[in-house]
Amino acid sequence: MKNYDTDDTFLGRWIAGELSEGERIAFEKTDAFKQYTIINKEATLLEGPTIDTEAALLKVKSQIQHKATKPKTVINLWYRIAAAAVIIISAGFFLNSSKTYTTAIGETQTITLADGSIVNLNTNSSLTHKRFLWNSNKEVILSGEGYFTVKKGNGFKVNTSKGTVSVLGTEFNIKDRTLFQVKCYKGKVRLNTNDNAYTLTKGMQVTIKNKATEETIFTEQKPSWKSGISTFKDTPIHIVLEELSLYFPISFNTKNINTTRLFTGNFNHNDIETALKTTLLPMGISYKKSEKENNYILTE
Repeated sequence: MKNYDTDDTFLGRWIAGELSEGERIAFEKTDAFKQYTIINKEATLLEGPTIDTEAALLKVKSQIQHKATKPKTVINLWYRIAAAAVIIISAGFFLNSSKTYTTAIGETQTITLADGSIVNLNTNSSLTHKRFLWNSNKEVILSGEGYFTVKKGNGFKVNTSKGTVSVLGTEFNIKDRTLFQVKCYKGKVRLNTNDNAYTLTKGMQVTIKNKATEETIFTEQKPSWKSGISTFKDTPIHIVLEELSLYFPISFNTKNINTTRLFTGNFNHNDIETALKTTLLPMGISYKKSEKENNYILTE
């Protein structure tokens, strides 16, 4: 087995099934073949991030060559230790692996977590959490927007770009986009940012815009987006345009308009033309398609 002894690519080619017929037959006749097969099998049984099995096997090969003068039982012990090490490393990655849910433009998704808590994920958003050991780590990472219905218990946290929202059992909505907002619909939540902490009960909301924080109240029973409508009150038009681009595959050329003007109104998520008319025309903004696909030029 000259190739096996001298070629550092041999094990990698064996794992990938790229050995020649002669190399394969000769290798399978060696004592080492069975042990390497065990190690390779154990390393591939677990799911999760890819483990560098070839590197692990090469390390074992080095140990075997170093201990070549030792009795066969010692060599077999090294095989077992190496196999166990691969399994332990693989299991560590596996148990600490994460699961991520994402939604595309115009898409929503309902996610049920391990404890029965439910997350309604809005368009163009993502939610990430650990795959296992949920009861000891009830933390999720949100990017975009989501409505949370959390089962009663301790330790549920939502990590966002602006801070952490901690809850005991409640219903709330988080929007983490250009405009950041937390709205409590039931129970109590606590928002911890780098600068301050806010406790919200039913009907209270915290909005962070351009580093300015505002605490206000609201009366709606659920987020309007869950009914297929985006609603705005005294909102800069550039945020409204951003919202339109979340529900429809479009972009805007805004160099000819004042994007800081405030808009109050809403648009429906079902039809792009209706949405454009209900948001732009009341503001005295006209629009037309440019030469770029799905791009609109806006003028006042």
